[in-house]
Amino acid sequence: MKKTLATISLLLSLLTANATHIVGGEFMYKYLSTSGGNKNYQVTLNLYIDCINGSQAAIDQDEYGLFNVFKVSNKALQVNLCKSVLRNTPSRVNDVNYKCIKNKPNACVDKYVYTTTISLPINDNFIVSFERCCRNNTITNIVNPSGTGATYFTTINTGNTNSSPSFKSLPPNFLCTNAPLKFDHSAIDIDGDSLVYELFQPYDGAGTNTNTASRPDYSDPTNRPHYPQKLIVWEAGYATYTNQIDGNPTLTIDPKTGKLTLTPTQPGQFVIGIKVKEYRNGVFIGETKRDFQFNVSICVFDVVSSFFVPSVGCTGNAVTFNNRSQGATTYLWNFGDTSTLKDTSIFTNPSYTYPKPGTYNVTLISRSNSCVDTSDYDITIKQNFKVKIPNDTLVCGAFSKLLFTNTPGKQYLWNTGSSAPSITVNKGGQYWVKVTDAPCVSSDTINITNDLFKLNLGPDSVICRDSFVQFFYQGPPGMKTYLWSDGNNQRTVFIPSLKSYWLTVTNQNNCPSSDTIAFVLYSPPKIFLNDTLFCKNTSVVLNGQSYSIKTLPETLYQWNTGDTSAKIRVGLPGQYVVKVRNKLCTVFDTANIDFIQTGLDLGNDTFYCGPVDRWLRPKDTYAKYIWHDNSETINYHATTAGWKKLTIVTKEGCIESDSVFIAQYPVRDGGLGKDTAICLSAAVILTAADSMNQYWWNTGATTRSIVVESHGTYVVRFKYGQGCINADSIRIQEQPDALPIDMFMPNAFTPNDDGVNDVYPGNKYSDPGSEYNLAIYNRWGEKIFESKSPKVTWDGQYKGNLAPQDVYVFYVKYVACDDKLHWFRGTFTLLR
Repeated sequence: MKKTLATISLLLSLLTANATHIVGGEFMYKYLSTSGGNKNYQVTLNLYIDCINGSQAAIDQDEYGLFNVFKVSNKALQVNLCKSVLRNTPSRVNDVNYKCIKNKPNACVDKYVYTTTISLPINDNFIVSFERCCRNNTITNIVNPSGTGATYFTTINTGNTNSSPSFKSLPPNFLCTNAPLKFDHSAIDIDGDSLVYELFQPYDGAGTNTNTASRPDYSDPTNRPHYPQKLIVWEAGYATYTNQIDGNPTLTIDPKTGKLTLTPTQPGQFVIGIKVKEYRNGVFIGETKRDFQFNVSICVFDVVSSFFVPSVGCTGNAVTFNNRSQGATTYLWNFGDTSTLKDTSIFTNPSYTYPKPGTYNVTLISRSNSCVDTSDYDITIKQNFKVKIPNDTLVCGAFSKLLFTNTPGKQYLWNTGSSAPSITVNKGGQYWVKVTDAPCVSSDTINITNDLFKLNLGPDSVICRDSFVQFFYQGPPGMKTYLWSDGNNQRTVFIPSLKSYWLTVTNQNNCPSSDTIAFVLYSPPKIFLNDTLFCKNTSVVLNGQSYSIKTLPETLYQWNTGDTSAKIRVGLPGQYVVKVRNKLCTVFDTANIDFIQTGLDLGNDTFYCGPVDRWLRPKDTYAKYIWHDNSETINYHATTAGWKKLTIVTKEGCIESDSVFIAQYPVRDGGLGKDTAICLSAAVILTAADSMNQYWWNTGATTRSIVVESHGTYVVRFKYGQGCINADSIRIQEQPDALPIDMFMPNAFTPNDDGVNDVYPGNKYSDPGSEYNLAIYNRWGEKIFESKSPKVTWDGQYKGNLAPQDVYVFYVKYVACDDKLHWFRGTFTLLR
């Protein structure tokens, strides 16, 4: 009982030490002095703790915080520089962001400060970090929050005398849904450096077995705080650091002022990350990171003033204001237009058109019967504009045209992808430009029709005839006007003689074009190719010789074989085409060439598993038969393996041969051997003969070897050669009276006289007369039972009394069916 209580006490202490309580924190440093080869800094950790849901035991363990120091260049832990730092007395965060609230949510945050000095070697970079587990398990936007820790760290460059910026204040300890938050999250930099603000993804930290006084396992470099693997994991829907919390408007921070704005829309607890980066003379030199838990509740207000409006608008465009106030009965809007006294409204969701560009502060006063709340937003109004590019146009032929807008100094996007104020185009089509001075946008389009018409009467026309005949010739259709060289203004012209003619036309777009054509008479070549059949392994000559009235020396020949001579010799069947050109005229002719088909076919190669017996019979009749052994019979009886060849001669004199291969394989034995006997519950490996193609056992196995553990007849069929199949079998018998090699010993028994598991071991082995010894011991090492035969078992009594429910040890030694001595020991449980 004492051991059990001690175990429970240890477990509770571990659970307490790892309880969730971390709300947030940040690390900062301040340069103090330089001494020797070191620079001295004051480093401060602000740690924010949940003082309602956090475990008090875990909070008490955080009295000391371990500051770990790493060298940036090699990422190595600098053990001699690490410090354990005592915290100060906590201060409670009580800031409230809202007026007119009826039910202040039950949220509590305490701020603890850990401050110490540290001396670092000069001209190097170091990371000072602190890790702790765990965060509140009710956090909404991260995965496994109760198992997720936090890492707070800062990077110190000892090559300068910089001090990190520090945030002026902490956000309020609770937010309300649908109520706007506007918070000054700016920082102070004592060096006067330029500051830039942005959101970031917070870091995971120490595991659940690490408290502030112990160091996480840094043997794995990815566990160190400056590795990106230590980032927290967002829940679905919070995929990026720019969407860390549900809101409309979403969470944003002004990069210049540090002004944090948000109207949360869902209750819950959300971890967010905010950092300030410092620049000196335009060069980044450091940053301070803060991650913090926003507690968002559904609050009850007497009245809350809230509205949404785009941050930027355009002159001449009405801006609509979306009122999101709660509990108000009347509203008073002031749109911030100082040029008039009519820039107010009492409507719930008004609109206002700003006449001039500028920045206007819009104020909404929301009233109930008992309270008044005010909210305000800035809106920037830009000068609206209208972009204009040249009108649609039509261009004949090649061109180059400059397209430009009348709105300089804006952002441009042409549909060509250009972002320049103007573009030069040389193709027809539609071109548009979108000019943006967000949110003001204006577009214009130009359609350029480019008529690339060019009259083409084609090459000079060669009339391939032996004598000229007068004819009519037509120009292209669809033209607006025609003018031939003979004065004809019709599309069709009469060609009375062989000479050159020109034509000028204008198309439907009034684009003109001209071309010339000449007509020439020329006699074409004349060729005659014939289809033919021929024997295999011979050739035939094809003659493409021209038989023109005038056979010219410049006559050219081109066969589809690639040959360029008048005659070619071919030895393969196919279609042969020749193109013959005698300078100006071209003709084609075709010849289909094929083999004389003998029909000789002795069939496919084959095999025999044993004696060969095959008749080879050609299907057709031939003038002569010659077999491989010089026999001249029509049919051949094969009784041996090997190649069998027949050569025939057709009536046309064609000689052709065919062969067939006959393979022979001997009958093979399966190699299982004689019948045999095995031990009871023993296993034996049966292995068939090797070099087979496939195996099929009557057990369903298809491997060469199988393991069998019971008696019976085992049959293996096997395939070898090209398809020979044979079988072999073996009978296996068991020795039923022998003890098994692996004896079964139960892990429990219940001696309650119900007829089930009343004795131990109760494995019902027979007594083979071989050596057997079983001894049973209690937890104090006292032998309480011994047996020399497997038939003698323990009934759960000792010295005439019932043995208590407990765990017992057995030791068994015996000679098995393999005639070898075996022994082993183990434990079992007596249950009552």
